[in-house]
Amino acid sequence: MLLPLLSSAGYAGGPYVVWVNFDHPSSKENINRIIAEFATSKSVNCDGNWKMGDSLLYMKKRPSLIDNELVESVFLKNDNPSKKRLNSALKNYKDIELQHLEGLDGIIVYTSVNDTKKMMSLTTGKRKIQSVTLASHGRPPAKADIEDAFCALLPPITRLP
Repeated sequence: MLLPLLSSAGYAGGPYVVWVNFDHPSSKENINRIIAEFATSKSVNCDGNWKMGDSLLYMKKRPSLIDNELVESVFLKNDNPSKKRLNSALKNYKDIELQHLEGLDGIIVYTSVNDTKKMMSLTTGKRKIQSVTLASHGRPPAKADIEDAFCALLPPITRLP
């Protein structure tokens, strides 16, 4: 977990998002560092959709029901039963450390398949996966492209206040 959480009655806060990176080990940490630095930067707001101190990115502490096998089934195999399980895991997640946190708004996934780098997302309660191609032919994506894709794929707040 990267960011502190502020909350008030009648306000859902967020978005609260899970990050999963399926890149090759040699470049995975670089992509994770770019996202972590971007998500914690005071200047980032993604057109008002990312609120410093209020939005939450689960990078290192991922909900246990959202394992690699489930995420791969949804994002790389487009398996509909797995998509239902993932949606349920996102919607019903409760953080024991942040007792007032119930539910997550979505998941963003970074992957490299056939030398094409992509970011994809699924908003909780939805069936359609959104996708942005970042680079192809083995080229690494630019930092600005990664940051722009993160903002473009950021799910809206789906939880009730």
